[in-house]
Amino acid sequence: MLDADRSPNPEELREILQQLKKGLGHDRVNDGNVDALIDLAAQYGHTQIEQLLREWQSPCSDGSEGVPSTIPPTPGFNRENVKH
Repeated sequence: MLDADRSPNPEELREILQQLKKGLGHDRVNDGNVDALIDLAAQYGHTQIEQLLREWQSPCSDGSEGVPSTIPPTPGFNRENVKH
């Protein structure tokens, strides 16, 4: 298994890419190999896998750590301002 601390082995990267092509191997993607996998997918023309990996790499959080906003809704979103 590939550790996030260890630089990715080219053979392991090819194995992971082959699994991703089959819809498998998502559990093997980590912070330590995602950039190399994106490069490899781009090199082989696997644009869908490249996009999937870029999305995996993107932060999912808005930074709120799950805490709801305490800012009240703006008046523009109330019923009085809706066109009938």
